[in-house]
Amino acid sequence: MIKVLLVDDNALFRDGIVQILHADGRFEVVGQASDGAEGVAAAGRVRPDLILMDLRMPGMGGVEAIRAIRAQAPQVPIGVLTMFESADSVESALQAGASGYVAKDATPADFCEAASSLAQGARHVIAIPNAPAAQADGRPASGLLARLTDRELEVLRALTTGASTAEIARTLGITTKTLRNHISATYHKLGIYDRAQAVILAVREGLVDIQSG
Repeated sequence: MIKVLLVDDNALFRDGIVQILHADGRFEVVGQASDGAEGVAAAGRVRPDLILMDLRMPGMGGVEAIRAIRAQAPQVPIGVLTMFESADSVESALQAGASGYVAKDATPADFCEAASSLAQGARHVIAIPNAPAAQADGRPASGLLARLTDRELEVLRALTTGASTAEIARTLGITTKTLRNHISATYHKLGIYDRAQAVILAVREGLVDIQSG
């Protein structure tokens, strides 16, 4: 059983997630908290295998709570419960130590698969609803990414995995300098500025599935 700590200020939402996780059969919710401070305290008390945490809560918010939990339990996976409001919130959560993102209106099946992957140590696992399907050749259905070359699409996919620049370069068989050039060109074509924005865009455009990383 995967022991889960659920941190969200909406009691009705927490109850719904508890039911979804219980019905799946792989999870046991061992603790709940309504704000970041309670979440930090509960994390030390119940020692969960996975923490699912909202970002926007009264008092101590999610990002601050993630930092505090990371200081006392650096290895526990933390999944952010989000609506993907902005790249800033995603980047802040990443920098604080979040492992991945699960949209609050993802399907129960996608939610549970993402949670399971996070608990097993995957990084940048993402579950969002209604992502456009990819074409038969694997290219995204949206016209937005059509301006990218095949190599740039490959680089964009790699950026969603959480791997370092050196690791991505080795995987793609190119130098880090060449990779940085591809990243710069990709960002310029898409009008984005950092990896957090790249992650959001790649998921929203259907370039990656719910288990990226």
